[in-house]
Amino acid sequence: MSSEPSPEPDAPRHAIRLTAKASGFLRRGQPWFYADDIERGAVAPPRLVRVYDENERDLGLAFTSASRLALRWCGPWPGNGTPDRETFFHQRLAAAIERRAGFLGSVDGVRIVHGESDGLPGLVIDRYGPVLVLQSTTAVVDDALDAIVPFAAERLHADAVVARNDTPARKHEGLREEVTLLHGRRIVETAIVEHGVRHTVRPFTGHKTGFYLDQRPARGLVQELGKGRRVLDLFCYQAGFARNALKGGARTAVAVDQSADALALAVADAAADGLAGLSTENANVFDFVRAQRDAGVQHDLIVLDPPAFAKSRREVEGAERGYRDLNRQALRLLAPHGFLLTCTCSHHMTLPRFEEIVRQAAAGLPFRVMLRQRLGAGPDHPVAITHPESEYLKVLLLQRVD
Repeated sequence: MSSEPSPEPDAPRHAIRLTAKASGFLRRGQPWFYADDIERGAVAPPRLVRVYDENERDLGLAFTSASRLALRWCGPWPGNGTPDRETFFHQRLAAAIERRAGFLGSVDGVRIVHGESDGLPGLVIDRYGPVLVLQSTTAVVDDALDAIVPFAAERLHADAVVARNDTPARKHEGLREEVTLLHGRRIVETAIVEHGVRHTVRPFTGHKTGFYLDQRPARGLVQELGKGRRVLDLFCYQAGFARNALKGGARTAVAVDQSADALALAVADAAADGLAGLSTENANVFDFVRAQRDAGVQHDLIVLDPPAFAKSRREVEGAERGYRDLNRQALRLLAPHGFLLTCTCSHHMTLPRFEEIVRQAAAGLPFRVMLRQRLGAGPDHPVAITHPESEYLKVLLLQRVD
């Protein structure tokens, strides 16, 4: 199938006209719109549509939805018509794959499709060597899986395609939460290698789509900083940060998480790589850091990578208290000249606000705290500059200065 777009004639049911205000927002790059933003055209049933402004000027393509978020912009498309779904999805997938060509080695883990940033709202595809893990949060994508899956599997030579459609976000579109095998054979466990470190991935049961691919740059930085240091990896999952620190020459690394299964995988992967010095703690991180403080324990490099505390705007205030408390406790555990790598993965927590919370956490400590570096997700997680929600991961490297 050619990757060149080939529009077909439009039909009235495939056209939406936005209000003048909404059209202006779209031209500035905003991709999400609500029912009040639509001047003409029905959003049901969910489908791919051509979008026009209030003066009937073309604005490209979008997905409609019967949910509160009625329209998701997919970007420009040549011609005047609405393409058939195979043409649309195949062109977009081919372009996304081509952009990641440098990450497609046999043992690489890479995000192939990153939703709106790749012009495919509501679709995520991650590749773990021979396995593709897909997540769909829009009805249009769900209805097009029979066009998406065979194309992606063939292009990427996948032995399996798994749908990790167990995210609560699907309920907003009336979609069922489920985990299913869409293509190939059932592979319950595979492995990728990143920065020379092995990571076991369980596509059907692991966190997110099986692994935290977005933290690739931060794991590389921790490996660079690890030499000779005592490392503490909090909310570690499979201790990816701790094991990268050991790969870089850390003296010891303590990995803390509440998942005993994840810690067992961390130990097994460390042994497979011949990494000595890893110890694990199956514990609540809030309790653990307070106990460490009471015991007077210090660490040279601490990684604080908690889950998203703010999963909605209503939760932001409580999330801020949690981030502030954790960061203050972690800073108190730093040895002189030690580093803290602190993270938030909530798109509701903006970078300026996160930095302000960290400043508040550092206030009044008996030493200064310097901001050494800002990081985000890797290049396989592109950020649309006009869509700040796509920059959900924020990472700060801080240092204690005495």
